[in-house]
Parts: sequence; C-alpha cells; structure tokens
Amino acid sequence: MKTLILYFSMSGYTERVAERIRNGILEKTGHCDLMAMADADIRSIAEYDLVGLGCPVYYYKEPFNVSDFIEGLPHLKDKHWFVFCTHGSVMGTTLVSMSEKLKKKGVVVVGHFHVYADATAPFFPYPVPTSGHPDPLEYEQAEDFGRDIIERSERIAQGEVNLIPSTDPVPEQWVQLAGMLTREALSQMFPPLRFDLEKCTSCHECEDACPAGGIDVEADPPRIQSPCIYCYQCPMICPALAIDADWDTVDSSFGDSLFAMYLQELEQAEARGEFRRYVDPSTIDLQDSQLMQRRRKLEGHEEEK
Repeated sequence: MKTLILYFSMSGYTERVAERIRNGILEKTGHCDLMAMADADIRSIAEYDLVGLGCPVYYYKEPFNVSDFIEGLPHLKDKHWFVFCTHGSVMGTTLVSMSEKLKKKGVVVVGHFHVYADATAPFFPYPVPTSGHPDPLEYEQAEDFGRDIIERSERIAQGEVNLIPSTDPVPEQWVQLAGMLTREALSQMFPPLRFDLEKCTSCHECEDACPAGGIDVEADPPRIQSPCIYCYQCPMICPALAIDADWDTVDSSFGDSLFAMYLQELEQAEARGEFRRYVDPSTIDLQDSQLMQRRRKLEGHEEEK
C-alpha cells in the first residue's frame, strides 16, 4: 500500500504527531512518505492508496490554508484519506469540517485522530491548560492509530464499509463560533499588523515562516497580512520586534468567560479519561500573553548587551 502523510505545523507538534503516525504505518507497510502540506505536488496525490492530512486547530476549525488546499484538490474518486489534528482546550469542528470537504472531492475518509497540544494563539496567556501535551501516551496512541489505519483501509477496500467511521457531534457553541470566525470577521476583529521600519533588519524570517505567503519586507511599503490566516506567528518570531499591533483591543475581546468555557471542556474530557492535567489553571496569569513574555525576554536581552 502506497501511503502519504501531509501536515501543516506551526509549533512543531502536528509534525511530531505525523511522524509518530508514520512510524505505526511503517511497521505495517514498510513505506510511508511524509512531507509538509506546502511541499505537496497535488498532481501526484492520486498515485497514493492512502493519504493522511493533519493540522493544528485555528479558530475552532482547520486553518484557512488547509481548507484552501483541500478545495484545490482534484476529484479523487474513492481514494482513502484520514485526518488528524492537534489542539488546545477545544477541537471545535476541525475533523468534521476537513472530512466533509474531502468527501466533496470523492474521498472516503477512513479515520480521524486528535491530541491535545501545548500551543495557543500568541495573544493568549502561556502556559495554557494543555501545556505538557502531547504526552508520551498520546504519542503512543498516534503510533497505534498508524498501525490501525492501514488495516482499516485494507478492510474497507475489500468491502467492509461498516468500518468507515463517523465523526463525533460537535457542541453547537463551537459550531457557531467556527462559522462566525471567517477571514472577513477576523480581519475586523483583530488589529492590523504593522511594520516598524526603523527596527526591521530585512532578515526575512517573517517571510519565510508565513504559511500564507502574505509578507514582503522589500515592497514599498512592506506588505503584510495579504493574504493572512491569522496565526500571528510573525510578531512572535521577529528578532527585532519590528512587527506589532494594538493588542489591547484583543485583550478586551477575550476574557475570563472564554477561559472558563475552555476549562469546562477540559474538566469534562478529564472525567471521561481523555485528558491528563499537568498545569494548575489557577497558576495561569490571564493577562500575560506569549507576545508579552517574548517582548520582555527580548527587551531584557537587549538591556543585558
């Protein structure tokens, strides 16, 4: 069986989960290609018997570049795919959304997998309630999934269509939020990013890291967020702190109520035995975002020089 795993990963967790799934597949087949989604040749995807596609969760669904990738696929009649994701407190509609989009391309979605991850939006506090994940057990589960998905795909191909899984229902509140947070809505909700030309050193790190190809530091004026998937990694990685925004407006939009909803979801998952807690939520400073922490660290480093 010729297999391929594609992934989009910003913090590295989805890539590592993809590697573990690949390990499980290799035990069964001895072959599995692994590559970043951005490097995939869409024309050759139909050559594979089984394809996996994984990503982190952004705004309660798959990132916009992932949905664009699926929309750009050719018709893949009866080809077997599986989907997986890494996420913080809430997975949202991600697996359902990816599966439905793939089905419209003629794909048979033969499996789903997800794990918690130590990741959050840069303007959210850190650590997060899911810090410490994926943990060793989840990585083992990823390898188990890889072994299982091969057998399941083979049996479905032989006619055991009852093995085609359905996705779990998604709570309505997350369905609504996923539907509301469109590209247009996010562009209005979040402050626009801006370049500080006096600080910018034209190192191009932000360009290289942008998954949407939305940055050009050499343009006049520099281009940023055109297009954008609202991952906000560029201000996180800029070594000169040359990319910034009015983050106070974000702080006023996300408060204690949303954090409480996340904790409730995790408490329910913990009660079901699906989540292991490594961080005491009472120790998390809701006003201390990753961006603020990084700024303090870099500015402190500058002072030490």
